[in-house]
Amino acid sequence: MSNTVYLLGGQGSQYIGMASSLYEKNSEFRRTMDRLNAACLDRYGWSATAAMYDPSRGIADAFDDLPLSNAAIFMVEYSLGAALAAEGIRPDVLVGSSLGEFGALAVAGHVAPEDGLRFVVDMALLLEAKLPRGGMLAVLGDPRLHEELPILHQHTEVASVNHEGHFVLSGEPQGLERAGAALKERGIMAVPLPVTKAFHSSALDAVREEVTALASSFSFALPDGAAPSAPVVVSSTTADVLTEWTPEDCWNTLRRPISFTRSLAAVPGASEARYIDLTPSSSLSTIMKTSHRGYRTYPIITPFGRELDHIEALSADLPA
Repeated sequence: MSNTVYLLGGQGSQYIGMASSLYEKNSEFRRTMDRLNAACLDRYGWSATAAMYDPSRGIADAFDDLPLSNAAIFMVEYSLGAALAAEGIRPDVLVGSSLGEFGALAVAGHVAPEDGLRFVVDMALLLEAKLPRGGMLAVLGDPRLHEELPILHQHTEVASVNHEGHFVLSGEPQGLERAGAALKERGIMAVPLPVTKAFHSSALDAVREEVTALASSFSFALPDGAAPSAPVVVSSTTADVLTEWTPEDCWNTLRRPISFTRSLAAVPGASEARYIDLTPSSSLSTIMKTSHRGYRTYPIITPFGRELDHIEALSADLPA
């Protein structure tokens, strides 16, 4: 039997109104979102759902408030996992990428969702308080450009290589602006992501001790101690199955480059598996359509608001 694999991504995938049709029409999704949102209200005094579903704002509006967007991404991915479970769909494997690793641990049952939510928001508040503004730039071009163009490797760092025609840069705003201009001169598309810090780069090094201390404040139920039926979690930091999770692993998830496509090699029966993308905007399944052509991928959340249709089609395609 083919494995069912959940994909969970992170910052850059969010947008105002994401998964609104699920929030309006899927009772399990809404119940789980409201439960986690209540935790936000209780601890931070603000509502993630109010920001996500503000009727005065639309998809073209920026959604780059880091604590809010971290909360929203985590909440959406975990709640979608709960909605799929209510339909009888559960993962055998989860692949987490960047912020999505925390969501993957929660969906797999290794981290209490309220604990995971608290960490991703507290971490964002820490970065907001301690680090200067930064950003990330998605480039539709050959990753070798980073070494070939001095202006790129002088002002930016590679945060992720997704395939031979797509990579992501991190850096300070001025450096990213110079990099973007240089790429535009060469006819190469580069798209700024809605991210305000230079994740997966040396810009984070100043807060290493504080992040690891924050990660020490809550416990993880490690895969080795989990039930035999617990799903496997694959990290896009190490490109391997997680067999432990420490505060240092937590730091590395934010600091080290993303290895999402390489991590798929750690999925048991990778080429025969079914890949269900829980990421807002279904960005990981989009990457896979180029990096792993022929693999069965199922996007769920898209800007077109057909999430219920996508879940229905997914349910029809999975074995009874």
